[in-house]
Amino acid sequence: MYKPILEKDGTKFEGGITLQWYVAVHSHPLNQRNYSYAIAIDNVFERNPSPIADFDSCLFGCYETAYQALNAAVEEANKIV
Repeated sequence: MYKPILEKDGTKFEGGITLQWYVAVHSHPLNQRNYSYAIAIDNVFERNPSPIADFDSCLFGCYETAYQALNAAVEEANKIV
């Protein structure tokens, strides 16, 4: 992946364990006018079970703005951890 357009990180404390998450917004791999996001939990990138493109299995979603993608990524990261 290329340098992210937007990125954010945080932590979540659950069950006596602190988990770190990181999200990054990138241009959508097939539609450069849109945006997708990647999520890493404890420094391991999540893989999309239904990849957007054959060459990038870590990107999720298709959003009109980078901030929409960032908000969706943070929401999803908090669900995962």
